[in-house]
Amino acid sequence: MEASRMMRNYYYLVAGLPELIMDQDRKDFSINALKQEVREQVSPSDFRLVEFLHLPYDNDNFLNKLLNRGLEFNELGSFEKFVFDELDENIHLLPQYMQDFYYRYTGKQRSADEVVDHDEQPKDIFEVEKLPEIRFLESFYNLALNQNNDFIRYWFSFQRDFNNVLAALNCRRLGVDPATQLVGNNWLTEVLAKSQASDFGLKREIDYIDRLIQATDINDVLERERKLDLIKWDMSAELTTWDYFNINFILGFFVRAGIVHRWLMLDAKTGEELFKKLFDDLKSSYNLSEKF
Repeated sequence: MEASRMMRNYYYLVAGLPELIMDQDRKDFSINALKQEVREQVSPSDFRLVEFLHLPYDNDNFLNKLLNRGLEFNELGSFEKFVFDELDENIHLLPQYMQDFYYRYTGKQRSADEVVDHDEQPKDIFEVEKLPEIRFLESFYNLALNQNNDFIRYWFSFQRDFNNVLAALNCRRLGVDPATQLVGNNWLTEVLAKSQASDFGLKREIDYIDRLIQATDINDVLERERKLDLIKWDMSAELTTWDYFNINFILGFFVRAGIVHRWLMLDAKTGEELFKKLFDDLKSSYNLSEKF
């Protein structure tokens, strides 16, 4: 990425990442422990990017509480459980986009002299009523795509588009109108809502679409999820091809570490394979960087 030339370099941190992950017990692979190690070695502004990368976990915890989903608390986010347990009292501690959605969804007033506009909703080409969580994700992705860091922008753009294509494929199988399930309003959401082609005519625009379609055709749930996660793994590596020691490399590492963490809980064999892959990729990246 072009902007990476101006970033701080963390030679010792990146060189030590393979040993850092190998020191961890596979059964208790801790993203939070890794985050703490990184916090102590990077600038405050760069660590804020690490925290931003993990906001989707906070998003899940926020929606879980607000929408009464009854799911377990995800500890990979940046905000502690008590913040969400007492959401009404602690809403001011959360990011602005969460606060905005909270007041819009609940209809509560921020203060005695501030009235919430209940009609405030983003307009889009579909003119359909979207679920509250879809609107919430739209506000988050709008924020993510306006960040100053290249990796954050590109990664969350990929995540949004990846999830939209996946949603459109699932809607097609279920005979559901995809327009209500798509996050955002751009050329891709319009194509996904209208195209009848098996690949939505997107082979040139989205190079991973064949892999995505093939993955969704797999009946075995774990194998399907593994294939989907490998697409994400490869994209995170691709986005940091020329980033060796800067924060972008570390952000890509955290994406892959999150995938490892997920699979160590879902399936021990796959988790172990991905753990080894994470270690080997780190070693090969470091060896390659030394040549340059």
